[in-house]
Formats: sequence, structure tokens, C-alpha cells
Amino acid sequence: MQTKKGTKHSKIMIAVVATAVLFAASLYGFLQADINAKAEELAGLTSQWEALSAENEEINSLINETDEAKLYEHLARERGYVYPDEKIYYDVTPGN
Repeated sequence: MQTKKGTKHSKIMIAVVATAVLFAASLYGFLQADINAKAEELAGLTSQWEALSAENEEINSLINETDEAKLYEHLARERGYVYPDEKIYYDVTPGN
């Protein structure tokens, strides 16, 4: 049978262990939320990187081509230039 002193120590130990478990559980929750946020950020950055890589490959292929006229036309169109009497149509349907 335990003495009163032993009961007091066991209650303190239970309180300490319960506090440590609650702290660990809350820390796990915060870290999991941070991991999820970083995973979403990584997915966004990965898609940006893929888009930039595709654009870079397109530009490199244009630069490496021997047809300079095609390169200049591409660069001019990026800056909004058009041929005289050329009509440009924009898709304004919702969702595009």
C-alpha cells in the first residue's frame, strides 16, 4: 500500500506526463499544418517551374533556329505588335 507521500508524487507525475503529451500533440498539429502549407507551396512552385521551363525551351528553340524572321516575329508578337490590317480576336468566354 502506498503512503500519502507516494500518492502525491504519482499525481504530480501523471500531471507532468499529461502536460507533456498535450504539448507533443499540439506541436504535432502545428507541424503538420506547416508541412501541409509547405507542400502546397511546393506544388505551386513546381507548376511555375514547369511553365517557365517550357517557355525557356520554346525561346531556346527559336534562338537556335536559323530563321531569324521567325524569331523576330515571335518577339514582336510577345510585345503586342501585329501586321498591318491583321485582326486579333480574343476569347472572352467565361472561364478562359
